Amino acid sequence: MRRHPDIFKGVAIAGLDADLDTLRDLKRQGIVGIAFNPTFHGTQYYARSGSLFEKLGELDMFVNLQVERDQMLAFAPWIEHIPARVLIDHCGRPTVEDGLGQAGFKALLQLAGTGRVYVKLSGYNKFARTPYPFEDCWPYLRALVEAFSLERCLWASDWPYLRTTERQDYGPLVSLVELLFPDPAERRRLLWETPRRLFGFGG
Repeated sequence: MRRHPDIFKGVAIAGLDADLDTLRDLKRQGIVGIAFNPTFHGTQYYARSGSLFEKLGELDMFVNLQVERDQMLAFAPWIEHIPARVLIDHCGRPTVEDGLGQAGFKALLQLAGTGRVYVKLSGYNKFARTPYPFEDCWPYLRALVEAFSLERCLWASDWPYLRTTERQDYGPLVSLVELLFPDPAERRRLLWETPRRLFGFGG
């Protein structure tokens, strides 16, 4: 990342008590965001992370947040008021069988109004109940794109599929983008223009 800052950017795990100097050093190395993973640690683990949010906002870094089911309800009130941008992993990992009206997913959609929240359209095999092409996820993708627009949605592969129970290759996921977004201009926003702005790539 240091050698090729126009090609590589990173998201890191940092202590919740990380000071500004530590975060500045990470930023100098090409780190643009800090990962929060309540799906692994639970929500209570992050209860005292408000000061870290403030520091990330000051440094123009973002929070990369992975939640599942209704965990978003614990974070939505913070996200509405913190200064930092937030990138939500894997469509918020809703519970497909609970429908678009489930509380956690509705809370995520309402965050579109902040103008600071972005969503990764990714990780379908983490919440789908059907195999590829994960058609039961498509209503959630459409709702996210409608709420956030492609100006704040970006594609991700989730490669190499950590903690997955079955193999999912990269090529079919790229093909799925072409299926869901047949307009080349839309694909350019999803695959390049929006991530370029969020991650700070040139060009």
